[in-house]
Amino acid sequence: MRQYLVRTSNAVGAAIEGLQATSPFPIERVGSHFGVVYRGNLKRKVKLLAGGGSGHEPLFLGAVGPGMADGAIAGEIFTAPNPFSILAVTEALQPCEAVIYLYGNYTGDVLNFGIAAEEARAKGINVEEIRVHDDVASASSNGAADRRGIAGDIFVLRCVAAAADRGNSLSDVLAVGARASNWTRSIGVALRAASSIDSGQPMFELPAGEIEIGMGLHGEMGVQRSSFEPVETLVPRMLALILADFQSTGIKLERAAVMVNGLGSTTVLELLAVAGQTKISLGKNGIETPILATGQFATSLDMAGFSITLIRLDDDLQELLTAAASSFAYSTGRS
Repeated sequence: MRQYLVRTSNAVGAAIEGLQATSPFPIERVGSHFGVVYRGNLKRKVKLLAGGGSGHEPLFLGAVGPGMADGAIAGEIFTAPNPFSILAVTEALQPCEAVIYLYGNYTGDVLNFGIAAEEARAKGINVEEIRVHDDVASASSNGAADRRGIAGDIFVLRCVAAAADRGNSLSDVLAVGARASNWTRSIGVALRAASSIDSGQPMFELPAGEIEIGMGLHGEMGVQRSSFEPVETLVPRMLALILADFQSTGIKLERAAVMVNGLGSTTVLELLAVAGQTKISLGKNGIETPILATGQFATSLDMAGFSITLIRLDDDLQELLTAAASSFAYSTGRS
């Protein structure tokens, strides 16, 4: 598939220009870095900086705004942001009591955010980190801390941001983030790989008529490859993997927020069908779904696929997830 962006080198900068041009609230770019900040979350004692590689738009740059992240930093396509740029955005968020880094659990991100955190602490800035690891296909339940972060980043970010908006202390905000991350599970499916912006060629091979369940946002290998099947049977099969993981980790799931996330080329028509089937299937399992978000939140360029994310709800997390928020990536309407 061909792209209208013909050079990787200018893609992220062009996206930032578009984000600033369309935002209803002021978003500042930090120097020449692929980083932006929003300064309107005034009740917070701690600031939230989200980040990761580009190609997953509207995450991460689009997650900045009222009730969302205070800053975001992007790398090149499918590449972790560099430590120097992470540090620059961290400094742009000062003054505050602390900055929390929130990012998906990938080796490059762990390394680069870790280096930036050390540099920031050396300059007297208090930095903490929350790594999201919601992809059940990327490691067993016994090794959950090694899992990748995918669309679950959004739910965890929302909870952390809303807790910060309440004026919670750093320790309380971190506790909310840990609970939200530990209670979030996702899995994805694709019937066509993403295309490279540079070559236009698919980034992994998937024969026509087959689907891959559990592949990563960068084309990492999945856990099941089989013949194509419709949402009526595919969605229950995907949910069975998520529900089995909740059960194996001893987390009783009676109420959940759900995200049906398009990975780039899946039509709205299909996503709505997935959302409807997801609600039906969870209802048959006795699970209430008071929050069900559908759209493109964490894509993989133009991958023809979708992911389903569940986060176990208690009263506090439900309150946090429905608090007012506005951003290009995700918004809630309650005031």
